[in-house]
Amino acid sequence: MSSINSRLKNFGFGKRKSTASIQTVDGLPSTNTPPPGQIPQGNLAGLAPLSSSNSTTSLPMNHPGAGNRPPSYTANYPPGPPGQPLGRTSPLTQGPNRTPPSQMAGGPHPITTSPPLGYPPNMGPGMGGGHPMGHPGGPGGPPQGYPPPAGYPPGPPPPSGPMAQQQFGQNRAEVEGSTQSKAQLIVGIDFGTTFSGVAFAFATNNEAKEDIISEWPGAGSYTKQKIPTVLYYDQYQKVVGWGPDIADALAPTGYPKPGVQKVEWFKLQLMLSGNTYIDPINLPPLPPGKSEIDVAADYLFKLRQAVRIALQKALGEVFNREERNIRYYLTVPAIWNDAGKAATRAAAIQAGFLRDENDNRLTLVSEPEAAALFCSKTGLLNLKVHDAVLIVDCGGGTVDLIAYEVEEENPFTVAECTAGSGDSCGSTALNRNFSNILRTKIRKMKLPEGSKTAGRVYAKCIMDFENRIKADFRNNGQKWAVDVGIEAEYPDAGIEEGYMTFTNEEILQCFEPVVNRILELVRNQIIAIQAQNRTLQNILVVGGFGASEYLFQQIKLHVPPQFQSKVVRPMDSVAAIVKGAVTAGISERIITHRIARRHYLMGTLQPFKEGYHPEAYRVPSLDGKDRCKFTRQIFVQRGQKVKNGETVKVSFFRQVAPGATLMYEDVLYACDDDVCPEYTKDPRIKEVVTLTSDLSRKNLEKDFERMDTPQGTFYRVYFDIYLTLDGSEFSTELVCQGEVMGRCRARFSIEAAFSPILSTGANDGDEFSFSDSMLEALMPQQLTNMDSIAHRRDWFATSPSCLLFHFGIMLTLIQCIGASTDHADLGNWQAKFIEQTPRRDVTSRGPPRAGDDTVPLIITNRCDTTIWPGTATQAGLGPGTGGFELNPGESKNLSVGSNWQGRVWGRTNCTVNGDSCACQTGDCFAKLDCDFSGAVPATLVEFNLAGGVNGMQTFYDISLVDGYNLPVGIEHIPSDNTSFIPPNLTNSACVATAGWLYDVSRTGTYYSNETYPIPLEKKETNDMLSKWCPWTNLAFPPKRPSDGIYPYPDDSIRRPSFSPCKSACVTTGSDRDCCIGKYHDPNICKPSSYSKTVKAVCPDAYSFAFDDQSSTFIVPKGGGWKIIWCPAGRSTDILNQLSAQMYELASGGKLSELSVRRLGNVSYVSSVKQSAVEQSGGDKVPCSLSTLFAASVLVLAMA
Repeated sequence: MSSINSRLKNFGFGKRKSTASIQTVDGLPSTNTPPPGQIPQGNLAGLAPLSSSNSTTSLPMNHPGAGNRPPSYTANYPPGPPGQPLGRTSPLTQGPNRTPPSQMAGGPHPITTSPPLGYPPNMGPGMGGGHPMGHPGGPGGPPQGYPPPAGYPPGPPPPSGPMAQQQFGQNRAEVEGSTQSKAQLIVGIDFGTTFSGVAFAFATNNEAKEDIISEWPGAGSYTKQKIPTVLYYDQYQKVVGWGPDIADALAPTGYPKPGVQKVEWFKLQLMLSGNTYIDPINLPPLPPGKSEIDVAADYLFKLRQAVRIALQKALGEVFNREERNIRYYLTVPAIWNDAGKAATRAAAIQAGFLRDENDNRLTLVSEPEAAALFCSKTGLLNLKVHDAVLIVDCGGGTVDLIAYEVEEENPFTVAECTAGSGDSCGSTALNRNFSNILRTKIRKMKLPEGSKTAGRVYAKCIMDFENRIKADFRNNGQKWAVDVGIEAEYPDAGIEEGYMTFTNEEILQCFEPVVNRILELVRNQIIAIQAQNRTLQNILVVGGFGASEYLFQQIKLHVPPQFQSKVVRPMDSVAAIVKGAVTAGISERIITHRIARRHYLMGTLQPFKEGYHPEAYRVPSLDGKDRCKFTRQIFVQRGQKVKNGETVKVSFFRQVAPGATLMYEDVLYACDDDVCPEYTKDPRIKEVVTLTSDLSRKNLEKDFERMDTPQGTFYRVYFDIYLTLDGSEFSTELVCQGEVMGRCRARFSIEAAFSPILSTGANDGDEFSFSDSMLEALMPQQLTNMDSIAHRRDWFATSPSCLLFHFGIMLTLIQCIGASTDHADLGNWQAKFIEQTPRRDVTSRGPPRAGDDTVPLIITNRCDTTIWPGTATQAGLGPGTGGFELNPGESKNLSVGSNWQGRVWGRTNCTVNGDSCACQTGDCFAKLDCDFSGAVPATLVEFNLAGGVNGMQTFYDISLVDGYNLPVGIEHIPSDNTSFIPPNLTNSACVATAGWLYDVSRTGTYYSNETYPIPLEKKETNDMLSKWCPWTNLAFPPKRPSDGIYPYPDDSIRRPSFSPCKSACVTTGSDRDCCIGKYHDPNICKPSSYSKTVKAVCPDAYSFAFDDQSSTFIVPKGGGWKIIWCPAGRSTDILNQLSAQMYELASGGKLSELSVRRLGNVSYVSSVKQSAVEQSGGDKVPCSLSTLFAASVLVLAMA
């Protein structure tokens, strides 16, 4: 969900949103003058009160961006909090599903006729209510007790008269709170990926000097301008160490104490939901039960405590007097989108920097802007009008580039002259590259089992690289010796006389790909500046990574010759960002214009044009004219130059029926493509912010224009929506007849990423919430004449037949999902069920205790060598262990809670020393007892034991989305309520390793039985399995006769009998292969060559992000599970060849006698397999809306 991901859903208030409003013609008054054109997708009938129902989603086990369903996610992606979806987005949950009923002109439904519960909106802790964005704070979070939020008070009406509009716009530009007291305490915070810093100034004028806080708890007499952005959590998710104060978290050896987890780089996780440039594969995991906002808030809370102590020491009583008036300026990467900025603000509020979410004393400042402010104040910039300066901000996680041109010299003001750019190529990428090289060298040590040497060597080398090598590297041929503290020599690993040596070439391998990406970004910005006919006078390199001498020299060397002398680095480049943040609060903002990085738009209902608009989008309206829904009105276009703080106004109107409530939610959308699609239904258009407006204090009959038509009487409600882009955030307001009726500032929602047809109610687990389009389609015939959807909702909520009707809809809906699907491929129904999976319980490591409702989980090793299985719990009650050693032929009997969601994988070629366990594949931070997921490539087995409506189904799969390392099989252990399920519907396998491929027989280690034959893949041979993995994806490619690796496939080179295979996403990291960015759409992201080969050797396995339809098993809840590593047999092809029976089992929870007989018939199974291979089409499942209506009415009659 990712989508993202997934994470910010409570910012949208959790109520029905409008997809549109109706635009009026510019220049026309916003009241009582009916303009032609667009009509808002608003409610047209008086509606009864609505109960707010939020969708409760499960925690799937996939890489970021997914919807609420199980299967695979990338390795090392952490378990999230309850309600927080992880992994890929289901093909059926892309964007909003807001089809209104036919008698309505579109969209925004009144929320309630009671007092305005949604206004002020309820937010998370520190934001007024539950935890931000639906996440629980978890143990160890900031203490409670902050004053409750004051809510959104109604804004004052703008002044009247000829200058009213102009003055109103100017006032709105000051929403950020730019006016200051005569003496203002300013605190700037550089919240970095690897290091953070804080500066302050007690400013009485624009010339105040910034002071950097350099004394920190735990640092003793040692002072430093920046401290590590790192946390240490104990097993109860309590913070036991942070930043410089980590003594309580570490053992005497310098390693974390047992049960203590080090968490870093978590800032980048704030952007996973909506970001296209961060690779989630490489991000360390978060603690169980903690969201990225929770973790960031924990760090900022500790930072805030330390800052308070430092400021009290420096300012004394002045600080005590001014603390509640401090203005905070917090830096964020310039290329972060609105969701990342909102998450950052939410974390700061949760950490207690502000009293509540309406407190406007926090301003987000882009990091390059802060650098520009700092450099301008120091006099480093000597520029003339129209001269340009390029800021290259190289930090720990991201690199941001923004070019500014000078507009005026006195006072000095600048404007963005190109669209900013950047990537996740900060210094943490160097650490990842160095870690890979180091692991390779340690493996060459060939340490015996039980040795603790590997962990010590790894830790010492990583620390030396971070503190010395990374900053001093210059590519001058120097070798780097690290004291690893061991006496034995390992020449193959470069260890002699107690030192591990790294060559210049090895360190260059860490830098080269990262620096090359930065050089590409710099070149592109220079080209863009020249295209604007601007003179580039300076290229300023700032940030912590910007202090690297090698990076600085490479930038100078690779820019065009005329610019080489213009590449400069400020003397205090590391502190430039935090000092610039303070400067932003002290001085007038010097940046006057910005380049919009996105289209911002709102949905409308426009007059329907025959032959132009899609017929499916035609809707009637109260004025008798047909309209086209899902059209849009753009406020600001991508690439447009926008004045900072200037308000953009668009006028709209709604047509409402007499008696209608006047409370609405309007959605502001955004699009990152160069050309914005024409309809908001396009998956490239995303919901960004929800604007709630309350017009109920207006009198519909007296205050708005009455319209009498042959169709009846209705009213037109005219209003204006103002959008203000100011710095790194924006605000929106709805104004009606001179009064502010709704206000929203950076309150974001990604609810549109999850649009389940059915979802459990927010207040009652048995209450269903239906989208309006489903209410219209699923309503029994005798109810279709109800005058509003709200009345129908009331019927659903209050009718005695409600529950039976829900059940009838469920059964018939399941039938219709597959109505146009080939009999041999009834895959679409799976994602529909997966969407409804609630995540119900807080994650617990386990194991289950006496009295708990448990499920057996048996893990068996049939390989001919030892493996080390790992387990990870995403939700529910886990097995109590994260990993263990399993010798050939051994089994491990575990138990998990009946609500468990998690996964199991196998680790290979491990070196174990006590609690340390360094593995060639599946490694989990060199620990035997894994806290989190394993490294890629690894075959994953994934379970959600509480799937489906009310958690009464089990979802499971075998995933190769992150690669393959071991063959595996899954067997179901029947219970009383699942004993009717034949094993050939449940027992899946993926065998893609040469030497383990056998025809299934009674002597095989993996088979069902003679009565119920398993449909198998029949084509592969052992020779074919030795070659299925593309050469570029091999984890350990064979070498040519000399020392180099073959650059292209060469079948004359013998491959190893077994070599782990990386997925396409892991191999390339591209958006196309990972299905992220603009490819995060099932209609755009298609299987790679890797995915196709996976489906050939393992038809039932997940092969890429949007492979739901042929990889997820859904069976009734009950029984236990066996996981068999290295089963002797063949891969199964159940979901394809027996899809009709799988569909029947998932939809009805049972099988007909005919299906049971057929599944036990060898000839039938064979014929189905043959048919699946030969036929391009298949029998259709007979179903229609009439079937649905008939079943629904039948259930009602029975009630």
